[in-house]
Amino acid sequence: MVDATSIKADDEKRAERVPLSAPAFKRMVRATFPHKGLIVSGILASVVYAMLHSVSVLAVLPILKVLLEDEGLHGWADRTMAGAHVGAEFSVRETESRAALLVEKVVASSELHQQGLRPGAEVVALDGERLAPRDWLQRVAAATTEDRIRFSTTSPAGDHEITVSTGWKQRMGYRLVFLVPRDATGSGRMTALKFVLTALVIVVIAANLCRFIGEFLVRLGVLRSMMDLRRELYGKVLGLPMARFTRNTGDMVTRFVQDIQEVQRGLMSLFGKTIREPLKAIFILAAALLLDWRITITMIVIAPAAILLFWRAGTSIKKANRKLLRGYGSMINTLSGTLAAIGVVKAYTTENVERRRLWRVDRAMFRHQVKIIRLEAMMSPLLEVLGIVMVSVVTVWLGSRVVSGEIDVARFGALTVMLGMMFDPLRKLADVYTRIMRSGAGADRLFELLDAQQESEIHAGTRVLDNLEGDIEFRDVTFTYPEADTPALRDVSLTVTRGETIALVGRNGSGKTTLVNLLAHFYDPQHGAILFKGLDIREITLRSLRKLIGLVSQDTVVFPISLADNIAYGSRNGMRETVIDAAKRARADEFIRRTPGGYDTIPGDMGRTLSGGQKQRIAIARAILRDAPILVFDEATSQIDSESEQEIQAAVKEFSKDRTTFIIAHRLSTIRFADRIVVLDDGKIVDVGTHDTLIKRCAFYHGLCETQLLA
Repeated sequence: MVDATSIKADDEKRAERVPLSAPAFKRMVRATFPHKGLIVSGILASVVYAMLHSVSVLAVLPILKVLLEDEGLHGWADRTMAGAHVGAEFSVRETESRAALLVEKVVASSELHQQGLRPGAEVVALDGERLAPRDWLQRVAAATTEDRIRFSTTSPAGDHEITVSTGWKQRMGYRLVFLVPRDATGSGRMTALKFVLTALVIVVIAANLCRFIGEFLVRLGVLRSMMDLRRELYGKVLGLPMARFTRNTGDMVTRFVQDIQEVQRGLMSLFGKTIREPLKAIFILAAALLLDWRITITMIVIAPAAILLFWRAGTSIKKANRKLLRGYGSMINTLSGTLAAIGVVKAYTTENVERRRLWRVDRAMFRHQVKIIRLEAMMSPLLEVLGIVMVSVVTVWLGSRVVSGEIDVARFGALTVMLGMMFDPLRKLADVYTRIMRSGAGADRLFELLDAQQESEIHAGTRVLDNLEGDIEFRDVTFTYPEADTPALRDVSLTVTRGETIALVGRNGSGKTTLVNLLAHFYDPQHGAILFKGLDIREITLRSLRKLIGLVSQDTVVFPISLADNIAYGSRNGMRETVIDAAKRARADEFIRRTPGGYDTIPGDMGRTLSGGQKQRIAIARAILRDAPILVFDEATSQIDSESEQEIQAAVKEFSKDRTTFIIAHRLSTIRFADRIVVLDDGKIVDVGTHDTLIKRCAFYHGLCETQLLA
């Protein structure tokens, strides 16, 4: 178990800062490549959504034109288009006696400027015909490219003639405006307003349909990617060396659950809001630039401050989240250990002790959570304050231009709305960025596990064995468990002939289970070697080696699958007839048939619905069905009554004929039929021989028989 102090010490040692562009984050993104079709399609739908969203925001201008200004939408379009045709800006000034069309601005590079036209001049005629200002603007706006326009002004130059050279964007925008019926009356303006609003509703519906498609496809692609990642991670974990499982397995479980959830949320945000919201801001900015390029000054001012805020908060969040994820692992490990031993906890009335232990772990996690939520809660308010300050400054600037007559009220309103809409995506990105940084911490931990060496890479044997054809030799074997100080085995040498039954006896911790674990190559001895007919097992592939061994372990394992599948686990010969035969030989058939589902019964988690003896019989049947040339029985009958033990011993004795068998037991009746008994103590072999021989010459064995081995 890991307490809060050890968590803190471990965090201080390991929680270095990792930038967003760290290799683990890049690999997290690359994990989605197999499903890039879904994700790219979702991103394209988001691009369309952002474009349509900017169009809906741009619709504010025609709405304001219809509602606020006398010239209306069409009058504004005529004036804008006419000015674009000739390279100037016009305004209509009305007095009680008449209306005048005045030149407000002349583009310096235009023909009119070269002809001497300057601001302040009044336009008086078109092609020699005097027209009302609105009629003049309408006729000039209707001109097409390469048309020649001749008009007269009150400027010293008098008459002017230019060639129309308006771009396609202006012409397209002008045509779109005139999809709305032209009518200067009050009812006509309401018709225009209804038309614009109807078009706006259609655009918004289409935009949000694209948003739905985009979010759905992106999330579907990410979910499938995470399923692939879990499958890869599961395969990796199952292939890790046994030494890895002597550590905190709760931390490993956390990587499957919490870390992958963090990565999943980060990827959904990355391909969702992180792309969609900036695109919204960019398209709205482009729309604002069409109205007034000086709006970019706001982005120039606020962008560096926002980026700095994101970076500083993001690095702190990632560091804290890495600590939090390790804390989850410690909590799972502590909780699972307590629940597994709940009977002992209740029997010894130590509920409060366990509660305090879990609370210490929880308190350490709480500190990291507080830091994360403080930073996340701070981001949006800071950005909102920063945004409102900048919007206020720019609004004052735009307002001064309205007062001075540089822009009209409708354009002022549209620019103000667009400015506010540009800061909204930035505010939303505050939550997105912190989520991505948290996912980066999860990715670090996931890929650290995925990059760990598998035992097939560590034990890279190439020889394939189909059968055990000779003796097994332990030659000067010394082994110390990872993170242990004293060896579990010391200079052990033992030769076991093919077909021999060997019993291993000794006090707890003497090295009996370790010896058979090394036989299955769960670990590598630090010194010495284990040989099969002179061949070092390091040279044998793990798969072929372990297929030669049938194991009944000390901690009996029953999986949450049917009893028939439990017996057939790991065997190719899993026909129902062979399963029943193995169960009968293991004396399990009788109790299996008494269960409601028979051989199809699924026991509870870890076989909790079965007694200890029933689980051991299932495990023995599994070993019998495997039909391996090497059998290992590690306390295989420790939880079986005496009558059943005799029956099972008879079955094991019969089944072990012509097989090399290792038996670890604390019952004298279990080991007496062994060909030889190996006595171990403190990791060393004390003596080897038959029971009758050892009882006479080995005082240590004699003592075991009197104190530990039950007659």
